[in-house]
Amino acid sequence: MNPGVIGVFIPIVAIVFGIGVGALAIWTEHKRKVELIERLHRERMLALEKGVEPPALPPGMVGQLASKPQSRFLWPRAMRNGLMLLFGGIVLYFAVDNAGGEEGAMFMLVPAVLGLANLIYAAVIWKQEKDEAPPKAE
Repeated sequence: MNPGVIGVFIPIVAIVFGIGVGALAIWTEHKRKVELIERLHRERMLALEKGVEPPALPPGMVGQLASKPQSRFLWPRAMRNGLMLLFGGIVLYFAVDNAGGEEGAMFMLVPAVLGLANLIYAAVIWKQEKDEAPPKAE
């Protein structure tokens, strides 16, 4: 096979498999939720047939609430993402510049600027959360 043809197929295969893996993840998550709902429905119907109080459904059984409780603090995630993007962009800039792509190296600063924006956002959120009065336990 011609190396030019192989060079064309590599991005096509990468795109198809990348989208396929994402679709597979969405489909399997959907199937898991459907099976959970069906199992809970059967359990509730069986309880009703026996004349017993059906068990309560867990709050947030389906959706974002079921996956993980949301943290009250938003700034640590923004700071982590900002630092990763900032340093990743700087490393990419120097890597492309040393590889001989002076004109392309400037585009590698885009992640660095996005990281800087995330760090500014983290600072603003941190200040807002720090200034909020903590709830008093009585």
